[in-house]
Amino acid sequence: MRNTLLALVVVAACGPSPQPGPPRPRNELCGGIAGRQCRPTEYCDFANNQCGAGDQSGTCKPRPEVCTLIAGQPVCACSGKTYLNQCEVYAAGSDLNVRGSCDIPQGLFQCGYMQCDVKTQYCLHEHPASGPDTYSCPLLPASCGPQAASCACLANAPCGTACTGNATAGLTLTCS
Repeated sequence: MRNTLLALVVVAACGPSPQPGPPRPRNELCGGIAGRQCRPTEYCDFANNQCGAGDQSGTCKPRPEVCTLIAGQPVCACSGKTYLNQCEVYAAGSDLNVRGSCDIPQGLFQCGYMQCDVKTQYCLHEHPASGPDTYSCPLLPASCGPQAASCACLANAPCGTACTGNATAGLTLTCS
């Protein structure tokens, strides 16, 4: 009787495995008015990095499995948290946030989804012909000197005439 019971357990364990359902389409829509969620291994990528504001939809993208620990410019996520780099934002299941809902430490200022150093960097905001706006934090040129930076020291930079801000709030160049 003991052998019979063991045989039944083995048969039950070796039975047919459940078949997976039909594969889900790649780049499935997420967010928007329907509030569709991505799978746990994905994040919702909003093309304009505005976190679905105005009921905009995004597309589900795979989360990175590995991110380097190299810290770049701090970046703001739709979750309201600040991360060391973009890869960490995506791995956490969030998207970049240009709306500025993250806390900004003293000495830094918002540059879209990035945070630049007030004393050593300026914000370069570019509007490409196609695709989302891009942001970067280049070093202030030597012409800015060790004193407080102003738009005058960025006059020779690309789009230097489109400078806003000051030494306290940070400088931003916006290029079309």
